[in-house]
Amino acid sequence: MSTQTGRGVDRLVRLLPLSGVAFAVLSMAGNLTIDKFPEPDTPISKLSTYYADHHAQLGRGGMLLGYSVVFMVLFGVALWSRARKVQAPTVISGALLVGTAMVGATMITGANAFLALGQIAGKPTVTPQALQAWHINASVGGFGADSVVLMLAVAAGGIPVRAFPRWLAWTALALAVLAFTPLAFFGYLLFHLWAAVVGIALTARPAGEVVAAVEPGAEAQPAYVH
Repeated sequence: MSTQTGRGVDRLVRLLPLSGVAFAVLSMAGNLTIDKFPEPDTPISKLSTYYADHHAQLGRGGMLLGYSVVFMVLFGVALWSRARKVQAPTVISGALLVGTAMVGATMITGANAFLALGQIAGKPTVTPQALQAWHINASVGGFGADSVVLMLAVAAGGIPVRAFPRWLAWTALALAVLAFTPLAFFGYLLFHLWAAVVGIALTARPAGEVVAAVEPGAEAQPAYVH
């Protein structure tokens, strides 16, 4: 690999965390496009009327959500790359990838449900019962166990190991705890803000500023320079 090509790759790797910003923007745009969504127990008669008027809008929102998942996965890869760069324990880097895959799978399932509703909900051949089933499928989601795995991996990578800044790790831990409370929906919203802020912070302070802090008589532990 030539020096110029290597520099180009390094530049892309450095900018990779900004995918967290793209994820947040596209996801919020998708949710705003979908707008107020009927509750899962909405009567079939009202659902039929709603989808007759809003199916195209839901399709556009689902498409934006689908694009956001691509950047969410890239953001997770950026976190994994940072952990690997400072030689974090394998269990942490592995958990980052597993958590990213889980979040991506959940989010793409929800995005595809909205996209499918946008394509089929306005067709007369779709029965009200089928429409209701798809509606319930699209209504299920939120800040669940998949996100918790990713947040706990980030917390573990920043608090005891210090592969990430401490503020990043502690806020990730707070989001993980929030997922187990009745305020989990707000955790879902805060996760987008967290991803955007973390993406900017990690881009501004690249992995080159991560060094090893060695204590006398102890093994080297990765540390993040603040």
